[in-house]
Amino acid sequence: MNPNFALQLSQWLARTDIGYLELQGPQGCLRLLNHDGQVKSTTTDHVADTGLAVEPITAPSVGILLLSHPLHDAPLAPTGQPVAEGQVIALLRVGGLLLPVVAPANGVLLRFHAAHGTTVGWGTPLADLQPATRSGAARGTIRP
Repeated sequence: MNPNFALQLSQWLARTDIGYLELQGPQGCLRLLNHDGQVKSTTTDHVADTGLAVEPITAPSVGILLLSHPLHDAPLAPTGQPVAEGQVIALLRVGGLLLPVVAPANGVLLRFHAAHGTTVGWGTPLADLQPATRSGAARGTIRP
C-alpha cells in the first residue's frame, strides 16, 4: 500500500469522529484506529503471500477488553497456542457484566490487536485466528 496514501488517510481520519477504518487490497491490509484525533496504524502483508488463512475475531459488543479473568493473572488464551471452537479467548467488561469473546473455529490464536484494558467498540478487530486445516491441525502451530 502506498505510504503517502496511508498518511493522507490518517490525517483525514484524525479530523473525524470515525474510530476505526480498515482497507484490504491485493497487497495487504491497512488498519487505522482513531482515538481522540491520534491515529495509530498497522499493516499486514496479504495472507496469500504466507499461504496462511487468517480469520479476524471481532468484538461482539462495546466494552473494556480483558485478556485474563479479573480474579486470575493467567491469560485466557495465550497467543501462539491452539484454541478450540467456542473457547473463551477474552472477556468484555460492560459495567459489572463480563461478556465472553469466543474462538469462531479451531485454530491457533496468532495475535491480539487491542491491549488488555482497552475500550473497544462493536465490530472492532480484537485478534487473528489461523483456522485449523482440514486434517484438524493448524499449520504453523507453535508448540512448547
